[in-house]
Amino acid sequence: MEVTDRRPLIIIVDDEREILMALKRTLMQVDVRIESFTSPRLALEFLQDNQPVLIISDQRMPDITGDKLLSEVKQLWPNTKRIMLSAYEDFDSVSAGFNQAIIEKFISKPWKNSELVMLVQDSIGGENTSPVKSQLGQSIIGESSKIRQLLDSISIAAGANVPIYIHGETGTGKELVAKACHESGCKREGKFIAVNCANFSETLIESQLYGHKKGAFTGAVSDQEGLFAQSNGGTIFFDEITTLPMSLQAKLLRVIQEREFTALGDNKLMVFDAQIIAASSVKLADAVNNGEFREDLFYRLNVIPLNLPPLRDREQDAYIIAQHFLVKYNQQQQKNFSSFSRDARNFITSYPWPGNVRQLENTVHSVCIMNSGTEISLAMIQPLLAESLKINESAANKLNGSITQSVAAVSLPPSHNDEIIPLELVEKNAIEHAITKCDGNITKAAALLEVNPSTIYRKIQKWL
Repeated sequence: MEVTDRRPLIIIVDDEREILMALKRTLMQVDVRIESFTSPRLALEFLQDNQPVLIISDQRMPDITGDKLLSEVKQLWPNTKRIMLSAYEDFDSVSAGFNQAIIEKFISKPWKNSELVMLVQDSIGGENTSPVKSQLGQSIIGESSKIRQLLDSISIAAGANVPIYIHGETGTGKELVAKACHESGCKREGKFIAVNCANFSETLIESQLYGHKKGAFTGAVSDQEGLFAQSNGGTIFFDEITTLPMSLQAKLLRVIQEREFTALGDNKLMVFDAQIIAASSVKLADAVNNGEFREDLFYRLNVIPLNLPPLRDREQDAYIIAQHFLVKYNQQQQKNFSSFSRDARNFITSYPWPGNVRQLENTVHSVCIMNSGTEISLAMIQPLLAESLKINESAANKLNGSITQSVAAVSLPPSHNDEIIPLELVEKNAIEHAITKCDGNITKAAALLEVNPSTIYRKIQKWL
């Protein structure tokens, strides 16, 4: 029979009829047509001839699991949005589904009606849709391929009410990315609360997170609400999560699993309802291997991993970011700078920026404070990086000695007419020769080889 209802089609699948009825009641406020199924097999039969804009599926069903159903839907209708609706116990399947791009968004049971409606509206492009890419483009600046990939990943992560883990070197903007995930996600109406785990003692951070009752410990003169309670309905961001004491890692694991906690000195259970985002400059896997981080907590936090590229690997982004900060601090300091000189621009683009975006921002800020004029010259920038340049030059000389020995140990074999020399050996020989010819000056060697200095630094680190 011909369908005359032209509203967007949504399919919901759950083996519990009561859940389906509740979902349909919740989604009545969205202008869509809904088809519901208690059997994923029947849903698949319907899908053979009907393309929905969105499918919402439970994970645990008797004949076909939700991730397998969504995988089939992806094959049938690649443009159909796919939301997983399930309990937090299903982290392993959810994590795998995200990594394979099968699951696009996730919401936990029991859900909040407002969050579910928001997710559906965001997915189908209805009213109140969050322009995720536009928002991210305003806060995360850059045009490199790695930043475009990162923005795509954040767009997916933002729609999932599951833990997100951010890894990146110091100064790459981990908290900025965490805020972007919050502001573009289903918890954006709630608070964003950040806690740096490295800044607190074990006793203090436990009290800060859980809260306490009066008299719970010496000095607890009044009741205090913890960050877990304050972040309910929003997002809690754990920066430098690998510094969290092992005893508190076990307690955090329980909060994530049980979605509840108890304030210190109290026996009343409180519901935990916040998006969890964790970050560190040390890789979680390395911390686990070193015995500094619980493996079970690693799997709970690493559901959606985001890796932030260092500034030295972001092509021309350094200059684009420098221009952004120039506008910002030029106005803030009431100066008249309008541009960078050619030498300054070339330096900004080629310098490896070991402190990443934070170092670049501080440099531009200092230039605007300490100088006047209409153009920022190289002479204004270099004195501010003198100590950093000395450190880098010292490191380069040390690495140069090591790489020279390393390359000498694998010197090129004599070439025969039919023999192919491994490309890596050719590359090592060329870099070693250039460094030697330039008396250990990496910047000059890079210019001679017509590559970015950061490329040489990266190669040397790899070979040592």
